[in-house]
Amino acid sequence: MIPASLTRLVLLALVAILGAARAGAADAITWRVDNLAQIGGHAVTVAGSPRVVQTDIGPAVEFNGRTDGLFIEANPLNALARFSIDLVFQADADGPEEQRVLHMEEAGTENRALIEIRVLPHDRWALDTYLRSGDARLTLLDRAVTHPAARWHVATLTYDGALMTHYVDGVRDGGGPVSFASLKSGRTSIGARLNRVSWFKGRVHSIRISPDARPDTIALWPEGVPGAKPNGGEERVEDGRVSNVHVPTLSYVPPTATPNGTAIIICPGGGYARLAMSAEPAGIAPLLQSTGTATFILKYRLGEYGFPAPLQDVVRAVRLLRSRANEFGLRADRIGLIGASAGGHVAAMAATMWDAPEARTGAALDSVNGRPDFVALLYPVITMRPPFVHAGSRTNLLGGKPSAAFVDRLSLETQLRTDMPPVFVVHTTEDKTVPVENSLQLYAAMRKIGASIEMHIYERGAHGFGTQPDLGTTSEWPDRWIAWMRTHGWM
Repeated sequence: MIPASLTRLVLLALVAILGAARAGAADAITWRVDNLAQIGGHAVTVAGSPRVVQTDIGPAVEFNGRTDGLFIEANPLNALARFSIDLVFQADADGPEEQRVLHMEEAGTENRALIEIRVLPHDRWALDTYLRSGDARLTLLDRAVTHPAARWHVATLTYDGALMTHYVDGVRDGGGPVSFASLKSGRTSIGARLNRVSWFKGRVHSIRISPDARPDTIALWPEGVPGAKPNGGEERVEDGRVSNVHVPTLSYVPPTATPNGTAIIICPGGGYARLAMSAEPAGIAPLLQSTGTATFILKYRLGEYGFPAPLQDVVRAVRLLRSRANEFGLRADRIGLIGASAGGHVAAMAATMWDAPEARTGAALDSVNGRPDFVALLYPVITMRPPFVHAGSRTNLLGGKPSAAFVDRLSLETQLRTDMPPVFVVHTTEDKTVPVENSLQLYAAMRKIGASIEMHIYERGAHGFGTQPDLGTTSEWPDRWIAWMRTHGWM
């Protein structure tokens, strides 16, 4: 289940590359804030009585909002012309209005980078970040964009050489141009300003510095989208659903726990007509945050393209992450998928057709293995054959009058193979949109060939229940999924 300390996130504009996850980069830095003697290999001067406490994401330092602070004679931004700062913290609701959580400053100057919060009514806070370099300076603060207190969050500040941007939990809060020269050596304070005012009340888990400013999204096809439709019109976003996708991307939700090397690509559903980005991904992503798992949200092409575009996009996503595993701090043998509804069909295609001719485009990246290491399916579309087909998904993917051979090819219960990855399935007998027989047929066919599958069929829950908490035993499926991944050694 989703820990109570994690917030439900809206995942429409997420960041792509977590600086902390780039463990393979020699000059990336992670400061774990879990003791009072040293942080990041540097001695700490302690003000007040901060204390190390155990939390649901590991040990962290707790500050009282009045006298507690940590001071370090080092500046992790030293000599970085571009950077991303990820601060994992939890603010209390009853702290002072202005709180400086992180302060990094060049010695002998006022050149600095700051991450602050402004505590607001109704147990909310707004992110307040600041860069100063000589006479150039910029503050990013929008009091209308607020976040709940008493939950873990990742506040991110990036600078790409010209543009300063900040995010909370991967969602962009604001940005603007500013000239910021590389800082030289200096000092850092955590929980207060360097001059010991603006005290922070809450807990700090870690500070992650990457020597690059990540883009908002990762383009799957920087060399050009296969079969692109330049006159296809604008992408549309309405009520958390994205449609008319022409530029497939991966978007990233940063973990709150220490990265574990596993990546999970979430394939949203929507009947191949739209992508329900604020449905299942919004519940699954924060669940994975607390495990340290890297989560990527796949925006794939839909009915405007039909088959094989979604297959190409999902296999390309696996290849891209595997080819850049060191850069993202991932293990190349721990790249998995979870798909919901039609997104389950997308994930199941990757599990059965990763090396199909239609999954190749002639790009150099085709040489990278596109097989996912594991796949989870949530009330998935599997068959394209009556009587259990989801008609909308079939029409959007295959067209209005597909041949019998085409229908059979995309009925994935007929495409199984003994070398496919292990599969985890969740469905309910109440599902009237995608009948449970989709999952039952998959299970029976995989059992017949001896492929690895675990399935959980529940009584309650209409189609699209996601991480809904009030469905009795059905709401326990995330626990079963996490346990399955841990049993196999992927988490």
